[in-house]
Amino acid sequence: MNSEEKLYNLAKEIDARVAAVEQAAKTGDSLPLVQNVGAGLGTVTVDGSGGLVSVDLTRDAVAGQTGASLAAHVLRAITDAESAASARRKTMIDAAAREVGSR
Repeated sequence: MNSEEKLYNLAKEIDARVAAVEQAAKTGDSLPLVQNVGAGLGTVTVDGSGGLVSVDLTRDAVAGQTGASLAAHVLRAITDAESAASARRKTMIDAAAREVGSR
């Protein structure tokens, strides 16, 4: 294989890797993530990038909470969901980059 063919094949591999990573990022962004709020208070949902979509609380469970306790539980769930969505997206992108590179 001459150097032009090697460069052409390398360019094709780079293009395939970029396309796979872009697709993984797009897929990761589109997948919502639902996280339970502690003490059975409900759930929070974030988009694939970690942006808050909704907070859904269980009326009966909320009634037994103080404002500070409720806020702490909800904030912790949102933070955990944001982190989990970010980690999931990164894992998807890393896997896509490795998969194309190993072909």
